[in-house]
Amino acid sequence: MGNAMKTTLNILTGLFLLLTSCNNSTTDDRKNYVESEPTFFELRNGDWLTNKWIRKPESLLKIHETFKKVGYMNLITDNLLFDSPLIIQGIYINKQGSHMLDSLELTYNLPETKDKYYREFWQRRKVEKNDSVVYIIIKDINFAIKNKMGSGGLSLNANPKLVNDTLANLLEIEFRTDNLTEQKAQQNFETLRRFGFHQSAYNLLFETYKYQDLKWNKDSLATSLKQSDKFIYPWFQDNTK
Repeated sequence: MGNAMKTTLNILTGLFLLLTSCNNSTTDDRKNYVESEPTFFELRNGDWLTNKWIRKPESLLKIHETFKKVGYMNLITDNLLFDSPLIIQGIYINKQGSHMLDSLELTYNLPETKDKYYREFWQRRKVEKNDSVVYIIIKDINFAIKNKMGSGGLSLNANPKLVNDTLANLLEIEFRTDNLTEQKAQQNFETLRRFGFHQSAYNLLFETYKYQDLKWNKDSLATSLKQSDKFIYPWFQDNTK
């Protein structure tokens, strides 16, 4: 969906990304629409370094199970795994993603490891009391990578009680665009509207590159969206500029 809407996964600060590449777009004199702000909202528009919610073990598990349902290999790109360095929200990590994940798994029970990065990474996780959950997530991701699992495989093991259906739908809309039809586009619009992401739905109609050539009645659909007197950074932003 263009650079501004591509999502990579960064569940652990400096590990992997649900990239929040904001456009910093301004509202100027355009109409604003209501936008839902769920518990995971800051995954897209927040600062991972100061986010306390994402560090809670129960939050990590919910996101992990949701990603498993969608399929990790549908979300993780080759450049995230094999390019070096990684740059995450302005943080520079001079490591290749796949090597970093392997090393994190191997050093979990080696508190005296000589590598300062991995030693301090696990020390921070232990202080936050989420180290055991983080270790499970890393093992699952490594397993998915090594077995090249997509929408099958790991997704079959997702715990439905922990899956966040709203986040899963947002990820499906973002990544399932290779065979986009007018019918599917309208379904995506209705999903966003139903979940209260009206600003995102508006952007899907008018400000999303892959949706620009679809022949649907954009103006008519836009009238079903609720306007707001304030602007909230949407989940799906303008990626046409």
